[in-house]
Amino acid sequence: MSRKVKIFLGAYSNIINAQNLNCLAIAKNLDKSKFDITILSLYSGSEIEIKGVNIFKCYWPHKILVYWAYFWNIVKSDVVYLPKAELLGFNSFLCKFFKKKSFSTIEGILSKNSTESMISKGGKNFAKYFNRYSKLYSITSFINNYNYINHQLKTENEVLLLGTESENFLNTKPSNIKLNKLIMIGNDLMLKGVDDLFELAKLFSNLEFHIVGSGNDKIDVNKEIQRNNLKNTFYHGLISQEELANLLQNMQLHIFPSRSEGFPKVILETACAGIPSIVYDDYGANQWIDHNQNGFVVKNIHEIKLVIEDLLDNKIKLDQISINATKLGISYDWKLKIKRWEDVILNLSSD
Repeated sequence: MSRKVKIFLGAYSNIINAQNLNCLAIAKNLDKSKFDITILSLYSGSEIEIKGVNIFKCYWPHKILVYWAYFWNIVKSDVVYLPKAELLGFNSFLCKFFKKKSFSTIEGILSKNSTESMISKGGKNFAKYFNRYSKLYSITSFINNYNYINHQLKTENEVLLLGTESENFLNTKPSNIKLNKLIMIGNDLMLKGVDDLFELAKLFSNLEFHIVGSGNDKIDVNKEIQRNNLKNTFYHGLISQEELANLLQNMQLHIFPSRSEGFPKVILETACAGIPSIVYDDYGANQWIDHNQNGFVVKNIHEIKLVIEDLLDNKIKLDQISINATKLGISYDWKLKIKRWEDVILNLSSD
């Protein structure tokens, strides 16, 4: 029997954000007979156990011991996956210095805001750190093309698709759905366009608007709701995946008014729950959403308004789009996507 490949997933298994949750799902779904898997956890998060997976706890003080956590796990691994920009220069240096097979994913277009974030973490020449990895993948072809044309950031020609754990969100919607509850989900809500949601809530006072996520100290969502006198808008804050799945059972439409994204994980999660998304067209969403079929791709808030008005007048249409959205979500289940990830890791380990 051949030796298992030691793979280190550089993310926190017990902290909620898209990249952490993706790594958690990868850890769960990788074939345990082929891989010896290690993932981090953070001291401030809940305790977590994953059958067949090594959990390496990063203790307090995090700002110091995080260096040790990455150093130790990179050095002892065969292949390293680092999707986060955390310690970008340090970690990419370790991979190159110790000649570790490594890869990362670019999960969004490098807009002004995201580029500024990268510069704050890695300096003006942050792109050079990605060149230290053995392989660099985009998660959609739009991201691949956009970042190469605008920032000369070169990734592999073949994209590396992310998935979702569809069984966590599956919810069969009843027929004859009536649109009355809409939801927005995301962290850094100001950047995600929550102001557009507030405007929609003013326009449709007869509908309920629900917000899930964090303002990242850039906006006090409850204060903004009160300031705008939005009695039809409700803020739930950060909630667990289980709590989110329960909340989605009573929603009919997902509003995601972000202008700078990649392939938002939440679109797949809501789709699995039979909830289509309305998204802007800035980041290539029409590559996976068929407008008016399993979701809606629009250019501006006026077009969101038109979609909502149409769905209020046409219940049968919302029924069918809900069914198609569920099919979309299931088609991206991690069980269907993990083989490609296993091939990437195995190929790197054998090079």
